[in-house]
This record gives sequence, structure tokens and C-alpha cells, in this order.
Amino acid sequence: MNEDLKQFLKKAGLKKSCHTLIHSSFRNIRNAFPDISIEYFIRSLQEIVTDEGSIIMPAFTYCFKRSSGEFEVFDKLSSPSKIGAVSEVFRNMPNVIRTSSPTHSFSLWGKAAKIIGCDNSPASPLGAGSVLDWLANTSLSYIILAGVDFSALSFGHYLEVKAPVPWHNISPWDYLSVEPIGASASGEQKLIELPGCAKSFINFERFLIDNEIISFYYEHNTKFFFISTKTLIKHGLSYFSKQYKSLLCNAGTCQACDSRRKQTNIY
Repeated sequence: MNEDLKQFLKKAGLKKSCHTLIHSSFRNIRNAFPDISIEYFIRSLQEIVTDEGSIIMPAFTYCFKRSSGEFEVFDKLSSPSKIGAVSEVFRNMPNVIRTSSPTHSFSLWGKAAKIIGCDNSPASPLGAGSVLDWLANTSLSYIILAGVDFSALSFGHYLEVKAPVPWHNISPWDYLSVEPIGASASGEQKLIELPGCAKSFINFERFLIDNEIISFYYEHNTKFFFISTKTLIKHGLSYFSKQYKSLLCNAGTCQACDSRRKQTNIY
């Protein structure tokens, strides 16, 4: 069964020298491959791409300064990832480094770790100068969604900035007293763009599938996507610039999206 995972990943398109961003749900991965551990899943990815490629995972902590009082302060070494068990295990594995963004850090292994480095912390956490920006401008770069849908697609926030959508530089988190400032043990960082709600990125997913631009792989009723960043950029910039209304949740169902709708007068 363990070898089945490697064969599945290779069949989906993963190969040597790929630079790959992973979003995952281990609960769903385990439904497809019951006998594996998180460590085995990660090692399988590393063995296929080798250190000539890269494995990248979000290690987001959302450590924003808040005007209401107490807030979490980011520590690169000890702050746990809030993106799930696979992300947290990967963060602590040998030869993995973590970037320095107080709100949206990434864990890097392989070539990306050497090129990007641990000091990466742009004022646009998922935009210009970010790990996602590096992926967008690097050949053989891909995104794997393992047991999750496009609501987990952090690259969608990069497309929001690049399109740009009308709210790309408008904070949706005022109702939570969030300030556009990252709070880190090394000091505060002013931010120019705050990623918001991603739930409606599934509408972009449907568009890509319905138009046969991307496909997905099923294993025991668990969905896996393997998508090139070039494909997402080619079709995403057009979609995000023209159909941006579909990227907001329905009115009255999401305070973050309602905030952006109100601030941009988009209804």
C-alpha cells in the first residue's frame, strides 16, 4: 500500500526537479492510503522530486496585531502552523527551513530553501516578493491539493493581487480588530495586503473543471489535484479580473466578504 502512494503521485505528474506547493488534509489522504504516516507521505514527495526540486508547505500563523488588546506574537522556531498536521510535521523535519512572515510563513525543503531563504517576509505576504511569487516565476512549479479543494488554494490570493481584484489592498478583518501589521518576536511589520476569505475560490475550481482546463484524480473517493502554476496564472488572471464577484461569499454569509463588498461597493 505504501508503494501505491508513490505510484499514484508519479501518475498524477509529480517528478524529479518539480517545485511543488502542497495543501493537504491528512484525514482525507489516509482515507485513500490507510497504512501511511504523515512522515511517509512527506518523504515520498521528497524522494520523487529530489533535492533538485522543492517541497513547499504553508505554515501560516496569522499573527496580526490587534487593536482590541492581546494577540499572538510570531516566533519562527516555536509558533505552530495553523494549516494542519502535515504542515506542522513538515515544518519540524530535517533540512526544512521556515520563512519569516509573521502572518503567512512557509516551510521550504530542497532548492527553494536555498534560493528563497529564511528571511523572506514581504509586505504583501502572498503577493510580490512572496514564496508564491517565486513559484509563479519558476519553471516546473506545481501545486498539489491532496484531499482538499480550492478553498485551501493560497495561490488564489496571489492571483487576487496580480489581477488585481478591486479589494486586493483592502483589509477584510476590521471586525476582528485586526491591524495591517504582522506581530513578530523580531518586531512589527507593516503589511500592504491582507489575504481574506478563500471559501469561494471553489467557483474558480468549477470554472477550470467545467472548461476542461484541469482535471483531478480520485483514490478511494479522495480527490487530488496536480496543477501547474502556469495554468493557474494563464486562466486565473482573466477569471479574477473579470469574474471577481464570484470570489466573494454570498451576501450575509461571511463577515470578511461582506466587509470587502461594502468597502468596494460591489453587490
